[in-house]
Amino acid sequence: MEFDQLAEIYPDSIENSTFNIFSYDYDLEASLSTFDLYDLIPTALVYGITLITGLIGNGLIIYTVSHFRRMRTLSNVFLASLASADLLLIIVCVPVKFGQLFSFSWEIGPIPCKFVHYMQNVSAICSVYTLTAMSIERYYAILHPVKSRYMCTMSHTRMIIVLTWIFSLISASPIIHLQVHIEVGERYKAFWCYKDPSQPIIWKLYECYMLTLILVIPCIVMGFTYSCICKKLWIVVQKRATMFGHDNGNIELKNSKPMSDDRKMLRSENSFSTKQHSMKNSSIQEMYSNKADDDTAVVKQVIKMLVAVVILFILCWSPILIINVLTAFGKLHQLNYGFLKPLRTAAHLLSYLNSCINPLVYGFMSKNFRASFKAALQKCLACRSKGNQRSNSLSCRISTTVLTPGPTI
Repeated sequence: MEFDQLAEIYPDSIENSTFNIFSYDYDLEASLSTFDLYDLIPTALVYGITLITGLIGNGLIIYTVSHFRRMRTLSNVFLASLASADLLLIIVCVPVKFGQLFSFSWEIGPIPCKFVHYMQNVSAICSVYTLTAMSIERYYAILHPVKSRYMCTMSHTRMIIVLTWIFSLISASPIIHLQVHIEVGERYKAFWCYKDPSQPIIWKLYECYMLTLILVIPCIVMGFTYSCICKKLWIVVQKRATMFGHDNGNIELKNSKPMSDDRKMLRSENSFSTKQHSMKNSSIQEMYSNKADDDTAVVKQVIKMLVAVVILFILCWSPILIINVLTAFGKLHQLNYGFLKPLRTAAHLLSYLNSCINPLVYGFMSKNFRASFKAALQKCLACRSKGNQRSNSLSCRISTTVLTPGPTI
């Protein structure tokens, strides 16, 4: 029996949040055989696209950073760790969420119930604090370049990545206690993997803890670092515009007194050398001006990218975290009936889509990553063609051996 059918049978109790999830008449076969295709097909397509895009995008980032030495910069090492966390979320959580579309019962046992949600939290926490560490690294590189020479080293970066993963494994552990494998139904038994409703205080504290840990603290840190970075870059752009915005090769000296004949003659005698000097200055000025324009365009692109990172993260993770808090405090019902089902489904999809967007934002907007991706794909295609040539050569040898007549007796 679906949750929408429950709303029709028990409208008052569900609307008033008094329905007991342990004692309703659950029909497992009916729930498995009743699907709304208009609801199922779009969701399944999004999950499928998320799975394929996440596997390819994050896999390419990990491969390029690990196989191309020129790509092993500080930022790219952080990106490889971020891609690993996103890949973990894609592999562990997306298939399970996709399977839940076809059943309202958790049939794979209590251990996977706790493990899947634990790894989901580990991936989310590791992803967001990797992004936070990247923002701090960029903050020191742009605003404190002298300090960054001895603070932002490869050994320190690797140590920060290891500490981030350890912190994520520890800070995600409360879900192991709160997530339970619940048996529901009276005549027909089924199982739900659900946050324990018998511990409302712990549930409220946990959701507030996750909201603060994943959204509030990282947003404060990244908001500060990226705002300082944008301010610094904007000042640099203005200084360059001021420096190269005037035609210094054609400066005219103004004087209130009229020019004498001797000075006019001296000026006419030096006019040729002055013109040559002004032509050199104008060419140098034009060269520096073009370079300043190119640098300004790059700076503007960096600012857009930094702002996009923060906005995409907030848009992808805030809905599910806020919905969980509202559910824990009784503002939203625990059951997915009415508008709550598409609302929660869309919120989960957004959080998973963030793992697919990261490779697009960080990887495919970089020329170095694009070149490395092409090289990796060409290498894979070359290996595949060599494998086909070897198999064809082997088949030719076998056929030649078979067709060659043996010695006559």
